[in-house]
Amino acid sequence: MTTEQIKRSDRIHRTRRKKQILLGGIVLCLLLLTVLLLTQCRKSSAESTAGSAGSVENPASMPERTAAESVSSVPSVDPTTDDWMLLPQPEAALSSGSLVLVNQSHAYDPALPQILSVYENKTDSYLVKDIYLSVTPDAMEALNAWMDAFSEETGLSDINIVAGYRSYEDQVFLYQNAVNTKGQAHADAYLALPGRSEHHTGLAVDLDTYDVAAGTSGGFDGTGAYAWAVAHAWEYGFIQRYPPHKSNITGISYESWHFRYVGLPHASVMAENDLCLEEYIDYLRGFPFSGEHLQVTCLGRSYEIYYCPRDQVYVPVNGTYTISGNNVDGFIVTIG
Repeated sequence: MTTEQIKRSDRIHRTRRKKQILLGGIVLCLLLLTVLLLTQCRKSSAESTAGSAGSVENPASMPERTAAESVSSVPSVDPTTDDWMLLPQPEAALSSGSLVLVNQSHAYDPALPQILSVYENKTDSYLVKDIYLSVTPDAMEALNAWMDAFSEETGLSDINIVAGYRSYEDQVFLYQNAVNTKGQAHADAYLALPGRSEHHTGLAVDLDTYDVAAGTSGGFDGTGAYAWAVAHAWEYGFIQRYPPHKSNITGISYESWHFRYVGLPHASVMAENDLCLEEYIDYLRGFPFSGEHLQVTCLGRSYEIYYCPRDQVYVPVNGTYTISGNNVDGFIVTIG
């Protein structure tokens, strides 16, 4: 091969190498661009999902007390659409939330609720028995709003909160004391067995009245000026837990002083339909996630309510919702 042929061959090889390098660079750039686009798409999807999960909250503001309530049902939903997602719940969550049912048939662990001091968080519109009495944060906020409204309406500030959260040991003492002083029949009629008291939840309060000047208690029968507190309790998420005509269902005789926080809109539905908590839990099973949902308009706000078995809790991908276990067999989801 001549010198000229060698040079020509070298030029051809160099040209081919340059083309190969250029082509390789283009391919590499395309691969990097593809990876970048895929990463960005995944990141956007994750942020969207996180944003939806972050919308789960417990509405804190109390509604205006002027609107009427209406209840209806909405058509069945399709869980396979992108509007809903399955949200697994831990076993302990079944006993968490404002709708947990506690009675002689359904026990409750007194160690579960998060509680805070009523004395340290109350307003000046009512009294509290001692500095140790506690309720859950949701019940605390609603209690303040309820008592403030009562005081504003009547000019009275003598309602005294005499019971809130109770430990198992507290309930043992009260029950045994009632047996010893008033007999077994009285204890069974007015006191729940230890482990089966609503006071274990931190969602129940007992009302009394107290004359500061005289230093005497007057009881709370819900009559006279105090009838306003009973009639409007539902507006603040409270129900009179043991009405006189439901004792055969609740297992507890009439207690005019015992109120339970269940939250809105549930208190309004119960009041409108004259349902005790046992009846309401059964009623909500008629609105399963896969069927028609209960739609409620209460105090100017709209809500959607449905029941889910414990292992099939579906929630909306977008929107605000709360989940409460019923302490029996499933969960109630409230949208709105």
